[in-house]
Amino acid sequence: MRLKTWAALAAVLTLPILNGCGDENAQKGFVRIVNATTEYASLDLYTLNSSGGNDLVVSGTAPNTASAYQDIDKGSYTFEVTSSTSAGAPIPAIGSVSKTNHFSVVTYLTGTATRTQFLSDEEAHPANAKAKLRVFNAATSEAPSVDVYLITSNCSALAVTDTAFATAVTGLQTTFTQVTASSAGTAYHACVFAAGDNVSLLLDIPALKLKDQEIATLILTHTAGGVLLNGAVLDQQGAYLAYPSSLARVRVVADAQAAAQVSVTVNGTTLANGTPSPSVGDYTTVAVGALNPTITIDTGTATGFTSLPATAAGGDYTLLVTGNAGAPAATLITDTNTPSTSTTNTVRARVINGLNGTNGSVSVTIDGKPIGSANFGLASSYTNILPSSGTSSVHATTTGVQPVDLNSKTFSAGTVNTVFVYGDASAPVIAPVIDR
Repeated sequence: MRLKTWAALAAVLTLPILNGCGDENAQKGFVRIVNATTEYASLDLYTLNSSGGNDLVVSGTAPNTASAYQDIDKGSYTFEVTSSTSAGAPIPAIGSVSKTNHFSVVTYLTGTATRTQFLSDEEAHPANAKAKLRVFNAATSEAPSVDVYLITSNCSALAVTDTAFATAVTGLQTTFTQVTASSAGTAYHACVFAAGDNVSLLLDIPALKLKDQEIATLILTHTAGGVLLNGAVLDQQGAYLAYPSSLARVRVVADAQAAAQVSVTVNGTTLANGTPSPSVGDYTTVAVGALNPTITIDTGTATGFTSLPATAAGGDYTLLVTGNAGAPAATLITDTNTPSTSTTNTVRARVINGLNGTNGSVSVTIDGKPIGSANFGLASSYTNILPSSGTSSVHATTTGVQPVDLNSKTFSAGTVNTVFVYGDASAPVIAPVIDR
């Protein structure tokens, strides 16, 4: 009996020890990094250790991808994200890792700032024949607040009776919403607009497919143009699928000689129709790719401007039309409509020279501060300046006739502006335009 008692006691005492050795992974959580950028060719994820150094968790995560999960001990962490291919300060993220659970560190760019978001990947399953979706607006410098529609028709057919899936999203939605989803996947058109504006489309995902029991986050990121958006779907404990913008925005600046009228059609889309020169049109959304414009100045028609570059996904462009009916000319200028990130000089401004009849440069000052100079048909770089309210003076210097100064002008904080100096060289005009 004594031997049996000691044997039983030994077994009891040994069991926790064996469990402790074999259950080491049960005390760990799982973390991955999501590179939700196109700018960083490779990102690494570290944890900051107690001695002030860094411990590598994940390395070499390519753009628009999610890494595999790596196990780390449970606890609270300061994570640091660094670029493997370029210099720069580490980007921190704070998060607590619980045992056996999964987490994602999403890295993205908005404005000129690199940021991170720590996400839990442990949302409970939806009901049968449902998926769960939330929106993460990771482009708040470019689109501070957005409405998102999930519809079964094209975004261009959005009806006043359509109800937004999410409204006024200014960051990460804290809750998921259930939507109908079949086992094979239900396809939705995801249509993103600026909050309260269901006309100016920022992103069109024509076939966002959600499957039964899927749990996903729709991530919105910036584009080079600064207004349109890219999209991606991050599945909980699953893949990252990018939906880059298929749109660009183009506006026509009618700048033909002798105040002639300008009409422009690009790939079947009318951008200007009998617009008098000189004047600046509104941005119009077009499909990304080669431009094949038909341009009419008064009665003359010209096609085949093969020297025009193709538009890039998410880009903003100015199509400057100059010349006359017998010799029309077109120049495509790239616009960057991302707001200033300066805390004091919160206005961005540049110059476009459209002075017909001269090959000289044009320079512009606002309140005596130079904002740029440009040769004919070109734009200067952007300059950050102080905002003003009805007090600014705009002066342009040309090689010929000087245009009349503009006084009592307003340059509101957060705006992006182009000062056009255009028209005929014999009668130049200064026209400040708010691009966004």
